[in-house]
Amino acid sequence: MTMGGITITDTHMSSPDTPHTARVKGEGWEVSWLPGRTLDRNQAITAMTIASTVGGTGVPRADDPIWLHLDCWAAELSLTAPSAVVRACEPPLPHGPDTPQAGTAGPFGGSRLCAHADRDGKGAHWLLPGQTCQAETGLQPEAGR
Repeated sequence: MTMGGITITDTHMSSPDTPHTARVKGEGWEVSWLPGRTLDRNQAITAMTIASTVGGTGVPRADDPIWLHLDCWAAELSLTAPSAVVRACEPPLPHGPDTPQAGTAGPFGGSRLCAHADRDGKGAHWLLPGQTCQAETGLQPEAGR
């Protein structure tokens, strides 16, 4: 079954808009951007909806009405919308030997999102493993350079 672009089976959920997945684990579901948490099926669908929304369009502007939905969805997971968006924007962690991504750093090669963007989303970018953003270190280049 496909719902809102998310493919849902009895044991797995995925979306073409995000590298994150959900899978049955024990008595519940585990979503890759919420490692260590066991969710029920509805919570897993909610988590995948957040990841798919952010993965498909990027971090929304502060005045985007989608934040109203993100607030509600995140609350279902006992998270704030900003926290959920940041987590869902991070690439998946490498998984155990029983998952397809085992032994890899995921589709982003271990990169992480540097989210010091301004109100319009400008300035957000991916950093390679070991790379540090000048905005994070406070070493901004002088104006005009």
